[in-house]
Amino acid sequence: MGWIVRNNSGDAMLHSRRAFNGVPSLLEAKRLGLIWAVESMVSHRVPNVSFEIEASELVGSLNRPNAWPAFRAYSMEITEVLRKVTDWKVDLVTSETSESAFLIARSVTKERRLHSYVAQGSPFRLREVLDEEVLRSLS
Repeated sequence: MGWIVRNNSGDAMLHSRRAFNGVPSLLEAKRLGLIWAVESMVSHRVPNVSFEIEASELVGSLNRPNAWPAFRAYSMEITEVLRKVTDWKVDLVTSETSESAFLIARSVTKERRLHSYVAQGSPFRLREVLDEEVLRSLS
């Protein structure tokens, strides 16, 4: 999994990667990844966060819990963690929309980069991708 914290101008302030082992399903990995991202925002004192994830079940269960009753347990668990963040929202995105975070996460599985880390700024190898994302968001 991976995440990137950007400021209002779209500049990358922090980024991180983490590998989860022994997770039985993709949805479970996404649930663990979202909880990890929320807890990371709390520990780094990021008060206002827009979480963009590729998991319609999780986004739906958080934004419209009555329409997603089968995911109520996930919704309750994640909402409890989100209460630690001052202001938050969760949006559904595709890997193309947030290519940089996708590439960070993919480096765990495709490139076997299993070492977890948190770093300031943007990853050097993704600077072009990050700049393109900022330009797309402005148009």
